[in-house]
Amino acid sequence: MTSGFPDGRMIDLTHPLEAGIPAWPSHAKFGLAQVESIAAGDVSCHSAVSMSEHSGTHFDAPKHFLEQEGWGIDKAPLHSFFGRLLVIDATGTAPAAQLDEDVLARWEALNGRVEPHDAVCFHFGWDRFWTDDPERFLAGWPGLGGALCNRLVERGVRIVATDCISIDASGGNDFEAHHALLGAGILIGENFNNLGLLPPISRAATLPLPIVGGTGSPIRAIAFLP
Repeated sequence: MTSGFPDGRMIDLTHPLEAGIPAWPSHAKFGLAQVESIAAGDVSCHSAVSMSEHSGTHFDAPKHFLEQEGWGIDKAPLHSFFGRLLVIDATGTAPAAQLDEDVLARWEALNGRVEPHDAVCFHFGWDRFWTDDPERFLAGWPGLGGALCNRLVERGVRIVATDCISIDASGGNDFEAHHALLGAGILIGENFNNLGLLPPISRAATLPLPIVGGTGSPIRAIAFLP
């Protein structure tokens, strides 16, 4: 047993943070620089960390696209980070394509209605490129269309996430999904990992850093299997 959960019943949905991980081209890259070392004669070891608010597996807060009216990640209610996690299989989606609202209807026909406060994750299988082919990870990823985002807003979900670098498909510049979801106060999760290991419904904890005024934050996301 581990902390009250049977061994093997927790799945880490987080990519490790290390130098060279994929990043949005204009964002700061992750870096780790040793500052003190016992080998160098210091009493302990510690390193300086440099990164973007959107490094690795992370949340976007409304302030990311709504600079004046949007709230920062430190203002997200604590209950936003715990609850049901739904996984919608979208592995057959073509590169750079946008999912339409039909994918939600098909999932609900099999698994029941998406409920208020759910976290909804779209598994494109893009996490397989994260380590093995980082250049591929940053090219041609699929995303969510506007009509699908509007349905998720209507359902009152708390999080919408994907295993791609962006919730919007590659090639677009209007960021329709970001505006629709963040404008409704819904957290966006990007660069999730291991969604393919989860059943359609599980529970999860997805905790960001409380960066004051932050446009987002790296997170540690853990799913708990039923």
